[in-house]
Amino acid sequence: MLKLKNSMSLAAFCLLIFTTTCKNINKGVYSPATTRTESTVKWEKLRFGAFVHFNDNTFFGKEICKNTDPGLFNPAEINFDDMMKTFSEAGIRYAVLTTRHTSGFCLWDSRATAFDVAASPFRKDVVKLFTVACKKYNIKPCFYYCLWGDRDWNPAGWNPLIREELKNMSPGEVIKTQISELSENYGDIFEFWLDMYCWCDTSLSVQEIYDLIKSKNQNTIVHFNQHVQDGSEIKYFPTDILNGEERIPPAEGHNFLRDVNGKTYYLPFEYEITSQRCDSISLGNGLMKGSVWFTYSGSQFYPVDSLFKYISQSFARGGSNILLSTAPDKTGSFRAADRDSLIKLGNMTNKIFLFRE
Repeated sequence: MLKLKNSMSLAAFCLLIFTTTCKNINKGVYSPATTRTESTVKWEKLRFGAFVHFNDNTFFGKEICKNTDPGLFNPAEINFDDMMKTFSEAGIRYAVLTTRHTSGFCLWDSRATAFDVAASPFRKDVVKLFTVACKKYNIKPCFYYCLWGDRDWNPAGWNPLIREELKNMSPGEVIKTQISELSENYGDIFEFWLDMYCWCDTSLSVQEIYDLIKSKNQNTIVHFNQHVQDGSEIKYFPTDILNGEERIPPAEGHNFLRDVNGKTYYLPFEYEITSQRCDSISLGNGLMKGSVWFTYSGSQFYPVDSLFKYISQSFARGGSNILLSTAPDKTGSFRAADRDSLIKLGNMTNKIFLFRE
């Protein structure tokens, strides 16, 4: 047995054991649920969520944005309070904000970059405004975060500021720093919606990102976007849910129980569907023509009946939740026609839930 000379040595030894134990806990390896758990049940019971696509894309005018000027982000006023009120009226129970999209512009003051809202004319912490409004209306706050850093997509290739910053930090270190900031600074975040791992710094594994978020809050749902498909294929694992980006489940229905590396996991399905159409800049990934994530002067809300048709099909095929992509305009608010259509669609959609509870 180790002999300690005095009380100071004992205190130091205890501190060493405590510190080592904490480090081991933080470095734990986490995995998705193998059966329906309390966390997955809570997520499934929400049923209806909304993306809030709002970043420098809105002002740059492109879905895949290569903006280099933080001054471009300049909304007249961001009215998240009115937005959450609209969501509440529509029966939407969780909301996902695009905290960092393809250009790398961050909607909070990140210590990992100067390419963020603090360098814009707006200057306010948009992420904080969002989470405060969510909680006021009892809507679960969730964060979208775009992963990048390999040769296929790295803003250092066109943004001199980010190029200079990445001389001191790798893209992987930036990602870990920023995800930690988002996890620690805004209270409990219900879900992280992680996009474009195919662009990610390859030194950073899916497991490492998953573990980082779970180490902050084990109850946070971690979702890696599996891209444009019907949920049949698992491209990135671990993930707590599967999705069809602009795709409903296959005709035979979603398979909740999935085998990965010899172990079975319970993975419910989320159907992401865009509400906006703009034929001039469409990515063309949607089931309907002209789908876009962000709002532009030439975009408009799809006919509600058309959106409802696919939403109904997703639920009929075993989809658990709907994530409707919505977006404020350059003022930071919903246009009146979009607000009215959203509430109308919500009233139609929530009738389905009455038969699902």
